[in-house]
Amino acid sequence: MAARHRAYLMLIVVSLLWGIASPIIKFSLPHFPPVLFLTYRFLISAIIMIPVLLYLEPKSLHVLGHLSASSWFWLVVSGILGSTVQLTLLFWGLDLTTSVDGAVINAISPIFVAAAGFIFLKEHLTRNENIGLALATLGTGVIIFQPLLAGHTLFSGSFLGNLLVLLGTFAWVGYVILTKKQLNHRITPLFLTTNMFVVGFFVESILLFYTTTQQEFLKTIVNAPFSAHLSVLYMAIFSGAIAYYLYQKAQKIIEVSEANIILHLSPIFSIPLAHFWLGEPITIPFVIGSIIITVGVVFSELDRQRRKHVR
Repeated sequence: MAARHRAYLMLIVVSLLWGIASPIIKFSLPHFPPVLFLTYRFLISAIIMIPVLLYLEPKSLHVLGHLSASSWFWLVVSGILGSTVQLTLLFWGLDLTTSVDGAVINAISPIFVAAAGFIFLKEHLTRNENIGLALATLGTGVIIFQPLLAGHTLFSGSFLGNLLVLLGTFAWVGYVILTKKQLNHRITPLFLTTNMFVVGFFVESILLFYTTTQQEFLKTIVNAPFSAHLSVLYMAIFSGAIAYYLYQKAQKIIEVSEANIILHLSPIFSIPLAHFWLGEPITIPFVIGSIIITVGVVFSELDRQRRKHVR
């Protein structure tokens, strides 16, 4: 199988794993507050990834010894963006909004990544891709503001949740651009994945220390149902260690904008699960926004495929 085809297959698996994640997060949040959930998750992922890294890539430590202070700084920054900033905002947002809204807003990230790739990585965007970006942004705006159309106040409930999810998406864009640059400097996908979870665990632990007492922490862990612990395990192993590694592996092979566009498939898996498992409604503004996003994505992708065919 050609390398690019393997990358596409990896990204489809990532879309599945991350698509299922939104309803699972929503299901677990009544039992685990966001900061506790993420600390728990990052700890498990780090425990898994560190031995795997040392066993499969023992020479990674040698490479790290030759990194400049600037490279170390951006490694830490990318780790914080991809873990604490992006995921904390996502979890806070999903605590206030529906996993359906969260999944669709997250699915807009590839368009923003394409725009960031154009700005920071000098990747080319055509006129049609710019139109697609504008349409996808408009559709996202409809979904974000749909609570206002239902009569809610500006920062109540799901509007604030939608806004937090969108801010988390911007943090993801920063993470993608930084790690794409780092992959070109002898840093492997496995190390980048491990770095994100280790950095995320330390930063999230500090947040947990200042927001939760030890008694509350232990009480929550002990009283949480077994299904909530299984949810954390899924997020740590499948949606965490495996999905992020496959994503970085694919991103090393193909362009950053192309790697992220496949992630638009995630809502295909998350929306039916959220609707039938969690009973979340699908509103008319949501449908309108989703259609606008889809038109924008298709418009952008058809142009991308046409240019490939010409080449």
